[in-house]
Amino acid sequence: MTSDARLYESSHPWITFDFPTSTLSEIVWAHLGESFSKCQHLIGAPLQPGVALELARVYMRRGALASAAIEGNTLSEEEVNDILDNNKRLPESQQYLEQEVRNVLDALTSVRREVWESDGAFRISAEWILGKHSELMANLDVAEHVNPGSYRDIPIVVGNYRGAPAEDVPLLMDKLCTWVNTILDEAAEKRDSAPDQAFFLVFFAATLSHLYLAWIHPFGDGNGRTARLIECAILAHCGLVPYVSTNLLSDYYNRTRGRYYEKLDAASKRRDVAGFVAYSALGFRDQLREQIRTVQAHQRVVAWVNYVHERFQMEPSTDTARRRRAVVLAMPDGVELTRKQIRYLNPFVSEMYDGTSDRLFRRDMGKLIELELVDEVTPGRYESGIWRMDAFTPRPEYGVFAPVLERVSAD
Repeated sequence: MTSDARLYESSHPWITFDFPTSTLSEIVWAHLGESFSKCQHLIGAPLQPGVALELARVYMRRGALASAAIEGNTLSEEEVNDILDNNKRLPESQQYLEQEVRNVLDALTSVRREVWESDGAFRISAEWILGKHSELMANLDVAEHVNPGSYRDIPIVVGNYRGAPAEDVPLLMDKLCTWVNTILDEAAEKRDSAPDQAFFLVFFAATLSHLYLAWIHPFGDGNGRTARLIECAILAHCGLVPYVSTNLLSDYYNRTRGRYYEKLDAASKRRDVAGFVAYSALGFRDQLREQIRTVQAHQRVVAWVNYVHERFQMEPSTDTARRRRAVVLAMPDGVELTRKQIRYLNPFVSEMYDGTSDRLFRRDMGKLIELELVDEVTPGRYESGIWRMDAFTPRPEYGVFAPVLERVSAD
């Protein structure tokens, strides 16, 4: 070893700050291409402001919990919502679990604020990473060797992995920031002329930052949470990924936790960096597919509400019309309901039918069937007509508008 050589060069030869994209298979590029397309779809998908805010809240909490859960946090999504929405208090012995999730949420919130306030290209720095680590470890009862917001100065072993030599950590973190920022600079140059290529570069910057921070392991604790936060921040700042999608990878890593650790391990032991990127690309694509289905479900409901109001435009504005409209909008999708079940769909509908006759109810159903808002699937059993919103949804197995075909065939 020469006098100017560093210890990590012999102890961690896989830390090279180089990633030849030629090592990725065609299927990985296909996954990345689909992910770019789906991100553009989501960015252009109109949603009611309340729905958009609710989705952002759900995915942000889910991502925060997932990042903490990978490190052993045992709270469920329902428990986290109960804590945040209903001020549920955990026993003192479990309050650290709540604090861990709150810290990740606070750090994600600070990233979101930085995105709003940003007036230029995003760059990572050692100072920024140290600040985020401090946020993630705030108010936690940590071991003596853990200093929130500071690099470790001792060797560290996690499982069967030994972090980079402590004396090399500051240098390695500076090299990581320089390397990633070079990738982000190239992405910024391509954003207007070749947004798909810019997206690919941003994805590489995000996942490689995650991987390399895990390799360097610069902190006494909280390395995984910091790595996933950096990944999220890079995606959030790029302008090519909707904010609701920036936490999807953390959720995916948690869902596939065993595979996640396998890929991290193989990336160093077998120098299979492409394998980790491919694993992340596949998961991101699948998570985006799931998210789009959620968004489409919301858009479908909005379209149905608009359609119902449109069908009632020619009807007199009376209590009868309001009652019938309320019934239609309260009926769940794809559920056959009896007359009694419809009369008690919710308190509002129940109140409107209180003391009324079966004859009035039958007239209401008859009119709603005439307006093609309700279907009588069997005598005395009714179903919402929301399926008509699927008229322009093609099914590849039929090659035609399948929902309509299925209904026609049934008739």
